[in-house]
Amino acid sequence: MNIRNVSIKDYEKIKILLKRHNMNMIDFKRWQNLWKKNPSLKKNKIKWTKGWVIEKNKKIVGHVGHFPMQYILNKKTYLCSVIYGWAVDEQFRSLSILLLKKYFSQKKIDLFLATNLNETSSKIMKMLKVKEVPVKSLNYSLVVALNLQKVIKIFFRDMHLPFKNLILSIFSPFLLIFLKKKLNSLKKKFSTENIVKQNEIDNKFDFVWKKIIGFKKNKLLFRRDKKWLKWHLNYFVKNRKAWIYFSVKDKKINGYSICIEKNNVKTGIKSALLIDLNAFKDEEKTSKNLIGANIMEAKRRNYDIFEFRGFDDEKVSYMNSFDPFKKKLLNNPFCYKTNNKKLNILLAQSKYWCPSYLDGDAIVDL
Repeated sequence: MNIRNVSIKDYEKIKILLKRHNMNMIDFKRWQNLWKKNPSLKKNKIKWTKGWVIEKNKKIVGHVGHFPMQYILNKKTYLCSVIYGWAVDEQFRSLSILLLKKYFSQKKIDLFLATNLNETSSKIMKMLKVKEVPVKSLNYSLVVALNLQKVIKIFFRDMHLPFKNLILSIFSPFLLIFLKKKLNSLKKKFSTENIVKQNEIDNKFDFVWKKIIGFKKNKLLFRRDKKWLKWHLNYFVKNRKAWIYFSVKDKKINGYSICIEKNNVKTGIKSALLIDLNAFKDEEKTSKNLIGANIMEAKRRNYDIFEFRGFDDEKVSYMNSFDPFKKKLLNNPFCYKTNNKKLNILLAQSKYWCPSYLDGDAIVDL
């Protein structure tokens, strides 16, 4: 039995391990670029291991990876280590703690962050005094059904009901009428008059980032300038799996949103996931207009559902005006740990958090 640093040559073995645990592994180029093109590592030349593996007889039976992200709070920059791809085969679960101790014993890290935890991994994290991000809305996912017929069909698929197909065929026309009325009623709740669409990350985001840190200087924020967003979202943008909306009035940007494609291979549900939303003027009105524009774009692109999750309570209140279905998650997937005493005091309070699905590894394996 051997615990050692991850090597580039381990990719295929790690991929096999994650597959055994029903976890997705991104392609080799995307995996390599978590570090190779990471702005923190390119600029500061930090010595950074890709993670650790448990190896037995040349077989990888456990893995925890991590990559750096940069966060800002009150004009101060913090180096964050994001946990990624944590999995250990059942017969070696007792060694999970050793892997995590390797991860949490790193020096010169201001913040350790996990944003993709399931119920089991969340319990193990708490044993190591890892804290949940104290934002209540992270325990929920908000969903607007855009293809109600398909969603209901998948919901009933595994149910052994007599005359199931007949029942669905009878109710299908009524579902379509209901959905049409629902979407028409939603259109009255927002305006797209000042909404401008684009499909690339350009210099506007350097300007936008300055607006964000001025508007939300007392919030912990992942760095959202052009350089960092290109690193984080390049795969989605290049493959036309993302779109960006700006709210522009009198040639001034008042807010923006980013939406990406998130498909569930098991169920066949095709989702549009809102991963970022920020407004700098008339925050509630601008946010609702951006949300509404994204819902309609998702419908136009034939997505089955529009999903809104990973945001703070205020942004959730804007989404609630669109009458979404509220789904309770089994656990809060966002957790953190810090050895910085000042940061530890601040982050124990919800008012210093401004989470989104841009944080951590939430979208890395999509």
